[in-house]
Amino acid sequence: MVERVVTLEGASNVRDLGGLTTTDGRHTRYGLLYRSDSPSELTENDVRALVEARGLRHIVDLRSLEEVERDGPGPLQRAGLTYANHWMSSDPGVGQVVPEIMRGNLSGHYLGYLGSGSERVVAAARLLADPDNHPALVHCAAGKDRTGTLVAILLDAVGVRREEIVADYALTDANMEAVFARVVRRLEAAGGPVPTMTQDLPNEARRARAETMVEFLDQLTTVFGGGTGWLLAHDFPDTELERFRSVFLTD
Repeated sequence: MVERVVTLEGASNVRDLGGLTTTDGRHTRYGLLYRSDSPSELTENDVRALVEARGLRHIVDLRSLEEVERDGPGPLQRAGLTYANHWMSSDPGVGQVVPEIMRGNLSGHYLGYLGSGSERVVAAARLLADPDNHPALVHCAAGKDRTGTLVAILLDAVGVRREEIVADYALTDANMEAVFARVVRRLEAAGGPVPTMTQDLPNEARRARAETMVEFLDQLTTVFGGGTGWLLAHDFPDTELERFRSVFLTD
């Protein structure tokens, strides 16, 4: 059996998006799309495991411009992979804590990504859906919120069963302690104060609960008609979506 979880030395929340079942009984293919927390601390062994062993070609970075400037794009870009930054923010000020987070309303926060920054979400989705970019990796800082939102939209759009999208998101929960430790370490290494965001977030915002993704998918369906509806309504070509399905799903 192919393992979905990818164990690396310098990242704590990496997995292959293959092996998920669609509503019509097909499966997502292994080795095409990966999701992760920040790859800024990847070791030489990690880079070899991803680039030489898995053939990784493209990176889609959802972090803010400030995060990229502070931590750098990471060793994968230095290894020559194609890199694109399409930052996702749930409010007008990139990196600011929005009220939904402080209330612990993560599903509302995730919907916020699909507002004023929708063109960047679509641009990132198109890169990930393009077979010419596979294998590709999408990441943010923790691999939970921004990455979780975009991954959920893409998986829903190709017909992955809701319970499997939810279960994939919830796998992050067990990794959050290690992920937050890495985030704090990078902030401290940058020489600045650790922002209140990492210290005073409500416990709910530090979790990747299945209920959060259930709520988000319900809202995505009610408001936009699901991942397919949202993508098509935001100028994601249907031909590209069909091409993605044909490549990403087994017959």
